[in-house]
Amino acid sequence: MESQVPPPDRNAEPKDRLNIVYIIFYVLGIGSLLPWNFFITAKDYFEFKLRNTSVPEKDYKDTRFQTEYQLIFESSIAVSSMVPNLIFNFVTALCTQRLPLKFRMTVSTMIVLVMFILTVVFAKDKDTQYWQTGFYAFTIVSVVILNACSSIFTTSLFGLAGVLPHRYMQASMSGQAVGGIFAAVANIVTIAVGTDVSESAFIFFLIATGWTLITLLGYLSLYSNEFSRYYLNKQANKTAETVTVGGDKSVNNSYSYEDENEKEPLIKDDVISESVELKPFSYHHDVFKKIWSEGVSVCLVFLVTLACFPALASSIQSCDSGDWRLKYFTPVICFLLYNVGDWTGRSFTGIVHFPRPNQTKLMLTLSVLRFVFIPLLMFCNVMPRHNTTLMFNSDMYPLVFIILLGISNGYLSTLCVMYGPKKVFPQYAEFTGATMSVCMTVGLALGSLFGLLLVKIV
Repeated sequence: MESQVPPPDRNAEPKDRLNIVYIIFYVLGIGSLLPWNFFITAKDYFEFKLRNTSVPEKDYKDTRFQTEYQLIFESSIAVSSMVPNLIFNFVTALCTQRLPLKFRMTVSTMIVLVMFILTVVFAKDKDTQYWQTGFYAFTIVSVVILNACSSIFTTSLFGLAGVLPHRYMQASMSGQAVGGIFAAVANIVTIAVGTDVSESAFIFFLIATGWTLITLLGYLSLYSNEFSRYYLNKQANKTAETVTVGGDKSVNNSYSYEDENEKEPLIKDDVISESVELKPFSYHHDVFKKIWSEGVSVCLVFLVTLACFPALASSIQSCDSGDWRLKYFTPVICFLLYNVGDWTGRSFTGIVHFPRPNQTKLMLTLSVLRFVFIPLLMFCNVMPRHNTTLMFNSDMYPLVFIILLGISNGYLSTLCVMYGPKKVFPQYAEFTGATMSVCMTVGLALGSLFGLLLVKIV
């Protein structure tokens, strides 16, 4: 008898050939925090633009000649970044069922692209010294718009990654860290090759503009890829269907962890009624009850990180003298090393999952222990210093502290964001991923305000 070849299963999950979709999520992760990374890294450029024009250009960083705009710029950037970020995270998370994903991600990226183009134009314009108030106002408005759009994109990205296998959430998180490295390296290179601060900034923001365009094209390409299209269609169908638990119809959880013994239980029917059609705002509270531990943990992780970085860490000066101290200490020790550590921690979660999904108390404990980084960095060579004593008078101390801050941030935050969406049924995964993004943003906002206070205390 001739052997019967079974027909192909049209519902079978396709393969991510050559890891194309995984790479795209890396690209999207880089693009999601590009405005934040580039604007905080370009600290020297904005100090130069807002300098005291009555003194020589080379003295624009001298604290004796600081202008009011230079003094308040960093705090203004923090507030104008975090307030819209927080607001639009909440709004986007609540509207995942109402506004189409493609609309959210495409429009937000296009607006970011336009704002970066305008920033490039003003970087080239050297006459802004004659209208510093207008330039300051334009910069703050730009930061508000960029962070609002970045928030929409990031929340939507985490929601999208939440419906795919957990390695794609890890790719998104790792991509964000690579975005920080990308900004730090671009800043160092442009400082080295640029003829002056404005020229360096022009090249710097031109790079950001190009990558934003790559991000947009990368996202749109997901709709032509068989693997990603499978999950996009699956998620669209999930929002309209109901799931019966305990009956003849079984739930196929294709998002489980590789170690079945450690798999967390999904939301049970006594927590969320599965026989009720999904309605906006009807299940948000119950989902958060399931993932509150991961949400609080990731909030604490980013609270500590933003309390230390960038405000406190970028105020640390080298204990040595010379060109290294003036030009490269902050770009390398503060921005580059932190982001390398952050990327290392996030990438390591692709190999090790500890604490496990069911070890929520240990995750919370580790998140709280990170508060030790605050006093460690405060007693490095932070300048100006008014109320505290210098204890760590070697450049090796901030180097070690900052890289450990980055590693622990990347590792713990990625585990939390990976675990959350896998503790609920697939139709709730997009909202859960967006909720984890909101928890991150709350931590970022609280941490940035705390960081400004720490700089004053020192």
